[in-house]
Amino acid sequence: MAARLDLLVPEIRDAAKDLVLACSRAGLQPRVTSTLRSTAEQTRLYRRYQAGQAGYPVAPPGLSAHEYGLAFDLVVSPMDALADVGATWISWGGGWSGSDAVHFEYPGASEIAKQMQPHKRSAAAWIYDTALGFAPGYSWVQLAADIAREVPGLKQNTILEWLAEPSSHPELTFLQVIIANL
Repeated sequence: MAARLDLLVPEIRDAAKDLVLACSRAGLQPRVTSTLRSTAEQTRLYRRYQAGQAGYPVAPPGLSAHEYGLAFDLVVSPMDALADVGATWISWGGGWSGSDAVHFEYPGASEIAKQMQPHKRSAAAWIYDTALGFAPGYSWVQLAADIAREVPGLKQNTILEWLAEPSSHPELTFLQVIIANL
């Protein structure tokens, strides 16, 4: 399981690094325990959660913001300070809930992850997802990053939103043509 902040989408990466730095400066000994997860990793964690072997909630595979590089898990010492860290993250515009106190995410990331469910994806996105299955180690986040590199000014998170629901960004219909012709 990855725990490198560099694997997060750019829209959350710098803020996550700033939060870890702020925790460190406050003497809280921060440790990032998870960032980007594969569907297989998410499935393993979810099964452990269902079996009562996890201390925190775990989203079902396909519904986790971790699978899209939109969330990270962070622990501090003492753990009692986590609520203050969460309040700081919220004040910076991030998403955090005390029910999963170690989980910090891009605002609205859980909703984005729900929209990325296979049965709700566009046909072009489904085709590309199938193709990704034949390219081990290549993910939706990497696809979005590759597209963002090729199209100056286009943010990776916007591409992920579009992949989930093309009508959310009609200005990106040219991407559907490109993906359909892969």
